[in-house]
Amino acid sequence: MVELIRHPYKYFPYELELAKREVKTLLPKAVFSETPKGLQLRGGFDAATARRLVYFAGVADGERYAPTMQSQLERVNGNGPNRQSTRYSAHGLHEYKGKFNPQIVRAILNILGIPVGSRVLDPFCGSGTSLLECVHLGMNAVGTDINPLAVFIANAKLTAISVPAEALRADLARVVRRVRTITLPKKGRDLSREEYLLAWFTPEVYGEIERLKLSIEELGPPMSAPLLAIASNLLRDYSLQDPNDLRIRRRKSPLPEMPLIDAYEEAAAQFIDKLEGAQQIVTASKPTSQAILTDSREATVKALGSAEKFDCALTSPPYATALPYIDTQRLSLVWLGLIPPSEILPLEARLVGSREVRGQQTKRALLDQLLCNAAGLPENQASYCQMLQRALGDGDGFRRQAVPLLLYRYFADMVQVFSAVRPLMRKGAPFALIVGGNHTVLGGKRFDINTPQHLAEIASSCGWAHVETVPLQTYQRYGYHMDNAVTAEAMVIVRTV
Repeated sequence: MVELIRHPYKYFPYELELAKREVKTLLPKAVFSETPKGLQLRGGFDAATARRLVYFAGVADGERYAPTMQSQLERVNGNGPNRQSTRYSAHGLHEYKGKFNPQIVRAILNILGIPVGSRVLDPFCGSGTSLLECVHLGMNAVGTDINPLAVFIANAKLTAISVPAEALRADLARVVRRVRTITLPKKGRDLSREEYLLAWFTPEVYGEIERLKLSIEELGPPMSAPLLAIASNLLRDYSLQDPNDLRIRRRKSPLPEMPLIDAYEEAAAQFIDKLEGAQQIVTASKPTSQAILTDSREATVKALGSAEKFDCALTSPPYATALPYIDTQRLSLVWLGLIPPSEILPLEARLVGSREVRGQQTKRALLDQLLCNAAGLPENQASYCQMLQRALGDGDGFRRQAVPLLLYRYFADMVQVFSAVRPLMRKGAPFALIVGGNHTVLGGKRFDINTPQHLAEIASSCGWAHVETVPLQTYQRYGYHMDNAVTAEAMVIVRTV
């Protein structure tokens, strides 16, 4: 008889429920009962499998105690045992907006019973949280994203976990020495890039970030990628943009007193220390997982570079009328040379969930599509968007006027995603989506948009079988944009048939 011991931090109700579901899937022969500290198990028990559990700190068997991998990884992050950590391993490389919670990713893989060695697809991989968790569990993952910065950071994380921390530390020392002596070239400059960055950085800071970039790039790939990602994470703090605002507004606060190079060295050293601790727990060889720059609406065998089908898919897709994340990340995109300044707004407009409708002609075309359901949406989604269109009032501004059109386009985009992903999956393979709902006010009336339900119905119309929808409580959101926060989240699980 053994006891699974919970972490000492406070749980959300959904985490307690997911904890039980993990046990039921991974330890199906065990019978469990509640204890003050966790769950007591009787019957069949596999200690190696129990080590995969997310929401338990360890396994007590008499006088013996064995920590789970999750507990060990969270502790090396340095937050202490009474606080859940989401920045362990290489997850803390970059504070990418809208991150997937890594505990949720691992819990999904456990609840779905995905075995070691499986192939996993994330169609909206963002900065690679799911890809990294798959590496921790010995799975091979492929992620797709249309955002070049997301793909860059995701692959940088996979590189970081697979190379010795000591080698990265030595490279950091070389970069810091080199940055103090390197001279910026006078020829061959990208003038449009330079002009754009100088509009958002003082000349002194611009010189620092350019010398830092050149010094890191001298290392060459792949070692340069993690160190460049860490540097890009500091750009907003040292820019003339308000670092706390997702929108593009000039800062009113002073620039940091610490020189950027010193701040970079400190941030990189802290990351490498935590990475080293994680590598003592998880040994990862050359990464077989990768993020690919491609649109999930157009995901094909050719785009992914392999005809081998996937055993599972999981993702956290954007919600309808999401905030402009590309515009938020524009400094890093331009500084890293991932896109020219002229491509920022066009890329933003192409995102699934984009809130951009540029030009009256585009707006009229979208309205025509909505009114006649040109995309062939299921009846519930088409009629819902048409109902929102009728609810518009004279007092609704241009943002609210666009909501029905944007929601219709979002649903049509998700039809394409579900249709593209299904042929890539094995028969019976599950697809789990962490989906946030939101709300709007049209004509003075509040409308709650139940995105999880809508996506479950859309998936069913595209040949998937809806298995269940599990409600999740969201974390409290703080900052400038509380009105835009996700109001509720759920895990939607569908399967191929």
